Amino acid sequence: MTAEMAYGALSAKVRALYGKRLRSDDFARLAARRSEAEILDELRQHPGWSRALALVPPGAWGYVGRVEVERALQEELRLEYQSLAYYVPREDKPLMQFQLRAAERSAILSALRRLKAGLSPREAPPPPRIALHSRLDEAAAAACTTYDQLTEAARDTIYYSALRQLRPPRTDELPDFTRADAVLRTAYYAHLLRIVRSQYQGRTQKVLLRAIGEQIDLLNILHILRLKTYFPQTPREDYAGVLFPFQYRLTMDFLRRLCEAPGAEGAYELLRESPYGDCFDETAVDAVEEYYQRAVFRLPGAQGAGAGGAGQRDRVGEVRRALSRGICQSGGRLAPVFHRI
Repeated sequence: MTAEMAYGALSAKVRALYGKRLRSDDFARLAARRSEAEILDELRQHPGWSRALALVPPGAWGYVGRVEVERALQEELRLEYQSLAYYVPREDKPLMQFQLRAAERSAILSALRRLKAGLSPREAPPPPRIALHSRLDEAAAAACTTYDQLTEAARDTIYYSALRQLRPPRTDELPDFTRADAVLRTAYYAHLLRIVRSQYQGRTQKVLLRAIGEQIDLLNILHILRLKTYFPQTPREDYAGVLFPFQYRLTMDFLRRLCEAPGAEGAYELLRESPYGDCFDETAVDAVEEYYQRAVFRLPGAQGAGAGGAGQRDRVGEVRRALSRGICQSGGRLAPVFHRI
């Protein structure tokens, strides 16, 4: 079976999603609305988002909570991912489950964040459901009260070994959240790289390695720029704790020089001479964040394997633009949802 035939059904589903996407005229109308209620009423009439917003409880719209809207939109994306994943050929399923693995990581970090804040399971909002069959025991993770319980909930995931390595010597302590985030992301990217190197070859492997490698490079750059912009007093020896032990187009020597650069301006000067120089015309971290967000779900070129991820990525982009252009302008009470996966 040719690649075109194998991905024909998936491509048709994605094209159907594209046909329901928000367009420039829709965003213009949303921006002209005067309240959250008017924006949500407008979106409820749109075929692409009517099902999601039907899940938001109706009633008095004087205030719309971020939690309720985010939960409804996450559920819509979960259902869409489930329908798209059904058409992925069997041999590509391990790779195309990258969003599941990322969702499991987010759920683990959400539980760890709750533990560090000292909140009981009842005090924290429920995490979004994970599409399809998660290896994470979601109920146990949401109800855990200790780090050992959280680790046990992740026993069947790709993060179990990393969580065990992060375990502090004392049972009443919790690992540093920033380090935990970096270690779990390392496990995530190591998992994807193993799949690509073992199951693909030739041009397909080359394209996939580029897609994943550029994500890793950009995330390392982003971590360094965040530290230099928001935490300029961070000792240089502490930078290594947030960087991934992988590189694609960057070298360890370049990353070392980037860490040692004098401030964010010095880092940007170096970056303009790097393989990613055309991405750093502006000296604003949020511009780099946006560039990374565009790449984070993209797995292009591998016999169509990126089609489902691309469709989901565009849906996330719609949500972010709709909320930031519309709801946030009416008092700023509802921040954009869907942060990095």
